[in-house]
Amino acid sequence: MTNTRLHRELLKQQLMNYDYSDTPVNKMILVELDYSQITTQSEGPDGFTHAKSSGGTTEKLIETMNREVSRHPEYDLIIVDKSNEVW
Repeated sequence: MTNTRLHRELLKQQLMNYDYSDTPVNKMILVELDYSQITTQSEGPDGFTHAKSSGGTTEKLIETMNREVSRHPEYDLIIVDKSNEVW
């Protein structure tokens, strides 16, 4: 087994064996308008999930955001726009 492969396997084992019992619950939907990206993530004692999508128009991004907010009303919604575009 190569060193890179071995290193990857060790990292994977550490990740899967990590004790998440003291991890505070954090649930959020992050919308980055300047990058046309939306990230839905949660972490806590039950582990973590992370999903990201990008590309497309602003309208599609807003539709995806609305869908995610409907599916996960308990998540915090964070919208970031670092561009100089006027809305």
